[in-house]
Amino acid sequence: MHIFVYGTLKKTYKNLNAFTAVFHANTEWLCHAVVKGDMYMKDWYPALKLGGENLVFGEIYRINSPVLLETIDQYEDAITQEEYAIKLKHLDPITSDYVRRHIRIDDMECWIYEYLGEVSERMRIENGVFEMR
Repeated sequence: MHIFVYGTLKKTYKNLNAFTAVFHANTEWLCHAVVKGDMYMKDWYPALKLGGENLVFGEIYRINSPVLLETIDQYEDAITQEEYAIKLKHLDPITSDYVRRHIRIDDMECWIYEYLGEVSERMRIENGVFEMR
């Protein structure tokens, strides 16, 4: 099981808080990677919108703990891709910040968190690289 991260879960921020430390204790860094999409600043963290022609740069990790994805879902206030589809089908309100999607990056199947809320174009991170300020 792999995950693509593009923000505060990157290895640069592994000591940012208790959660990032737990993430890095239960994963193995594999490589740098790129996805097509746009990244925006939301307060102090990034928000990714998949698609388009722009690039977002991040890292791929192997997840070593079977419960880590559920923990990340709580940390990110995320719902699964399946839960998201059901809510859309039934026109239920979506209150989560992110949806956890399953995508292919090169030859790896990865989980990725896509932001569901509104974004401001003026807050787009044009170079596709998140750096905390």
